[in-house]
Amino acid sequence: MKANGTTKLGLWMDQSHALVLDFQDDHTVIVEEISSPLEPRPRFIGEGSDVTRLSSIPGRVSNNEKKKNNIHSNLLKKYFSTLEKKIEGKEKLLLLGPGVTKTNFFHHLRGNKHYDAVHIQVMDADKMTQHQLLALVKARLST
Repeated sequence: MKANGTTKLGLWMDQSHALVLDFQDDHTVIVEEISSPLEPRPRFIGEGSDVTRLSSIPGRVSNNEKKKNNIHSNLLKKYFSTLEKKIEGKEKLLLLGPGVTKTNFFHHLRGNKHYDAVHIQVMDADKMTQHQLLALVKARLST
């Protein structure tokens, strides 16, 4: 679902989901919620703090960090690719959210020449009510 004619967009995001907020005619509305392909890793009883999986055979503990990192990176790229489709043709973008996902997305966009003309603001924002979020996006994008 794309908003027609708008050039300003807010994007509240974390690793689990993103909210696309359209700003048009001095009004902000939530257009869409996008789920992330990143899933929290389940914890098992007896699992150590270094997140190794226990095995019944001594010496067969697997903690292949490179493999885990590649899987995470590929899922993050897929998530960012989905979000990129939502911001095509926008002139102004506000990235909000807790943690580093919004910052990573900002760097991902800056690495693509297609988004050089887009004015992007990055702002830390914890979870908030829908009304607080809409008011914050309206205040930041109305200038």
